[in-house]
Amino acid sequence: MPTMAVNDMAGRKVDEIQLSEEWFAAPLHHDLIHQALVTVDRRRKQYAGRTKTRSEINLTKAKWYRQKGTGRARHGAQSAPIFVGGSKAHGPRGQRRRVKLPKKMRRKALQSALSAQVADGSVVIIDEIKVDEIRTKTVVAMLENLVCDGNILVLLSEDEYLDQYIYLSSRNIPHLATREVPHFSVRDVLWANHIIITRQALAEMGAGGEADAIA
Repeated sequence: MPTMAVNDMAGRKVDEIQLSEEWFAAPLHHDLIHQALVTVDRRRKQYAGRTKTRSEINLTKAKWYRQKGTGRARHGAQSAPIFVGGSKAHGPRGQRRRVKLPKKMRRKALQSALSAQVADGSVVIIDEIKVDEIRTKTVVAMLENLVCDGNILVLLSEDEYLDQYIYLSSRNIPHLATREVPHFSVRDVLWANHIIITRQALAEMGAGGEADAIA
């Protein structure tokens, strides 16, 4: 089982913790991670364009003038694409289908991505994040003490994520994203140069039938 140090907000080592091999020592599956990433991106995409077909146009389907004797072309309905107010020929139809990845595959992809970040030394375990007032400098100082820069992902427990002091103190920091466990994706993990996980968040990663995050 991988063992990692637990630091405080000042960057001092206060404890050691054994992490689950299932979550933080899983084999690397490039294809599965790519599949999960594509699924996340497609579900985030907004398909705004959607036009109506002839069957969806709310116009009379009655033949609007007689077939012969007018000198005009024969037409059966005003909903044809060539008429004003008619349908759109070969227009965008919005999202064709909603892609979905099975839960076990999503979890294995997430475990693989997290394990790769641990192997790269990009994961930092922190005892707790305690902010007594709305002060961005407190969170910035914590990041400097933990030697975290670039894109930073902070994984929090439910109580920590709902803490307004933590939220308001960190929302204005560029390239910093906070996520509540277990509501984070493979994209979040791959985006981050450093990942900070609180001890309480580690405990909640094993909740709800999931594999235990702490051995």
